[in-house]
Formats: sequence, C-alpha cells, structure tokens
Amino acid sequence: MDGNFSDDPTWIKPMPVNGQGVFTFNITRNSEFRIVVTHSLTNDFIMLTVGNQFAEFGMMHENVYQQLERSAVPECGYVQDTKISYWFSYNRDNLVLKYGKGYTMEETTLLEYNFLAGASPAEEESIRKEYHGLFNAEDQGMVKLYDSVQLMRSTGSSSLIDIEKKVAFYKNPFVSNMSPIVLDSSKVTLFTLDNSKYMLTGSLPPACKELYENIRNCELNWPPEVDDVLLSDAIRFSIETEGCLLYEKLKSKAGEFGEGSGKEETYLRVTLGHSLGNSPGIPYVLEIWPSGHYSPIHNHGNANAVIKVLFGEINISIYNKQTTEPDAVPMKTFNAYAGDVTWINRNWFQTHKLWNNTTDFCATIQCYNYDAGDTTHWPYFDYVSENSTIEEFLPNSDFTFKDMRQKVLVEYRLKYSLLNPTRKN
Repeated sequence: MDGNFSDDPTWIKPMPVNGQGVFTFNITRNSEFRIVVTHSLTNDFIMLTVGNQFAEFGMMHENVYQQLERSAVPECGYVQDTKISYWFSYNRDNLVLKYGKGYTMEETTLLEYNFLAGASPAEEESIRKEYHGLFNAEDQGMVKLYDSVQLMRSTGSSSLIDIEKKVAFYKNPFVSNMSPIVLDSSKVTLFTLDNSKYMLTGSLPPACKELYENIRNCELNWPPEVDDVLLSDAIRFSIETEGCLLYEKLKSKAGEFGEGSGKEETYLRVTLGHSLGNSPGIPYVLEIWPSGHYSPIHNHGNANAVIKVLFGEINISIYNKQTTEPDAVPMKTFNAYAGDVTWINRNWFQTHKLWNNTTDFCATIQCYNYDAGDTTHWPYFDYVSENSTIEEFLPNSDFTFKDMRQKVLVEYRLKYSLLNPTRKN
C-alpha cells in the first residue's frame, strides 16, 4: 500500500443503504487520500486510494492486502489546489467498484473492478460466498476518509473536518448512464422499457417532474395567431430584418459574455411570469436561438431544469463538472428536435452548451427550480469565458413574452406587407 496515512479517519459516515451506494467528495487535496468501506460482519475492507497521478482499488482479505485494480494514468490522481468532485460507486448486488471525477457517468469513470468478471455460474456462487461480508444486505457498512499524515499535520484535524461539508451519499450504485431525452410515460411500450434511449417522465426527479407537467403542452404556434399569422414567422422576420426588435436586441448583446465573445455567442431570453424565489431568475424562459448562435459552456447553479424544443432544432453538448476551457471536448453531443424534452439536475447534464447549427432559428422553453433540500439557492449560472475563467451570469430578461409577442407581430404585419405589397398576410 502506498502513502503514509493517519491512523484515525478524518470522518466516518454510514452507507446510505445496506452495502451499496455512490459517495461523492467535493474536496481540495494536495496529498493522497483514501476511502475505506468497512463492515461489522467481517474484518475485511475495500479501499480506494487516490494519489499523485494514480488511483487504486484494494482489499484487505484475511489480513492480507490485495491490489484489485490500479491505474497510473495522471488524470486518475488528485488535482493539485483545485476543488474536484471525486466519486466512488459500491455495487452490492453486482460486486462492482467504480471510481471517477466530476459527474457520475460512464464518460467520467476512471477505474473499475468487477469481482465477477469472467466467472461461471458456479464460480460466481463461490465468489459471492467468499466476499459475503463485504457485499450483503444485512450490514449497513461504514465509509471512512483517511488523509495523509502530512495533510493532517499541516491542516489540523478539527479544521479539516470543517472543510468536509461537501460530501453527498446516494442510495443507488452507478450502473449506467441515464438518457437526457425525456419520453412521457403514457407512451411507453415494452420495447421502450427494453432499452435506455429515454428517461421516462415517471422516473424523473420530483423537481423535474413538476416542471415537465407544467410545460408539457406548450407550443410556440398554438393557438393559431389571428389572421393566420404564425408567431414563428414573425420571430424569424424580426431576427433577420435590420431595424426590427429582435435584430437590434441581438446586435446590442454582442460581447455579453465578456471579452472575446462575439455576436454569435448570444441568444434572447423572453421571460414568462414572475420570479417565485424557487429558481435562478424567473423560472420559465422562452429562449430564441438565431441560426449559428450558441451559449458559452455553463451550468445552472445545481438547479433542476427541463428544456422543451418548441421550434426548430438545437445541438446540446454535455461537459464534465470541472470544465474550464471554452474549447473543451464535450463528453457527449446530441440534437434535440421540435417536441423533444431534455432534463437537468445537480448530478446529470448540469454543464452544457447549446448551439443552433441549422439554417433557421430555434425556440426552446427553459424551466428551472431548486431541489426541496437545496439551502443555497445559488442565483447565478456559472459559465466558461473565452479567457478560460469561470464567470457568473445573473439570469435576466430581454423581454416579457407578452411584450415581445405583441411587437414582433406588429412588425411582421406592417413591415412585411410593405416589403411584399402583393402578398396577403
């Protein structure tokens, strides 16, 4: 075993469910640390060591330490002087250990060990029996953090415990990714249940489920406008015509996200209703994305969100939690089309970039609220600037929906009729 660790743990916490869970640690470390999982039914224990440019799963079994899996890839180790989310998944039923950094996803998994890999049914039964003390439903188990003696001496154990407030335990182990695309549970078939293409609305986190139910039937062009004028036509005209409301507003917003951000790094925020104090800014926002326009990479302050595409198509790129470069490579990218709904919470798809890479504009409705247990209510969206710094954006309003709608329809009827006198609106 590497390192010189304190004999006493920095802290001890019970596992959230007997023998399983995901443990995340939002901590700054400049020396090795160790996560140890113990059980009352055995003297054996499982251990994750995160060192300088390495990570290792190990096990104490029958008083002998066994190295289970080790990776010396530099990104596996701790990050100097930077707060990082380190996560450890302990799967009781499948006997699988996983470790990663950032959001708990397949793309962020850095180390994995499967006790049952390659085992025949008979061998699997024997393995389960041998390690029953480590993987069982009778014993809750304890999770302990051990720091290096060097850190304990330099920091002091009492102040170090105060630092460790950003620790979260989740009941279910990490098995596979969830889908960012939402499907209404009323449309589910046996084939849907047999794959992981969608996140079903019945399984959404409660805060996201509430938002989905509130906006599920929203449409940009419904009900039809009087005189058969579509709001989408009026918006397109206003975006593309110099002197019109949306064209001029977009022009004025160039550079909104700091030095180096151009006119394409802009979009329009059209708010609906009022702030209720349970979301970053006004909870319902119609966002208008002209062709070629995009957002910076940003998160939503750990808020929940539901996004429905009302018109057109939007490209969504998902990034890891500690992304700090504006040209970072996304973990995954997908297109959402008119009618599609996506979701966000503090652990899934929280950091993203939206980009309209089509030839027409796109309109989305973005909806936000905080978790019931969120006591911070962070009011900002944090974004990656062109200078690779993390900046704060306070959600604002370019127009109210009522005002924007009224003005662009007037523009369309008056100015478009002047430009096209032979065409009847």
